Amino acid sequence: MNLNDIISGPMNLGAIEFLSIALLSIGIYSFLSSKTVIKALISVEIMVNAGLINLIGASSYYGDTSGANMTLFILVISAAETVVAISLFVAVFRSKGSASLDVMKLLRW
Repeated sequence: MNLNDIISGPMNLGAIEFLSIALLSIGIYSFLSSKTVIKALISVEIMVNAGLINLIGASSYYGDTSGANMTLFILVISAAETVVAISLFVAVFRSKGSASLDVMKLLRW
């Protein structure tokens, strides 16, 4: 068995799920320990990407291509959500001059 057979062989679903769980754990820990909005936003993106890796892995394992289509759709929505969050952050930062999450409480009613 050569390296080409190992790479092009069937995907190990357990390894992909382990990677997804590890990324999700990193994202949750980073989100809970974040003090700034940017770090919290990056943590949320890591958690979304962990779910998408799991979706792509399962889709590839079962030979279905609809998971890749759904992943692309979710990535587009996630990018739009990130743009909105960054624009809110920039607006609050310009008015208050701080990047902490405590300042973002001003957006509440």
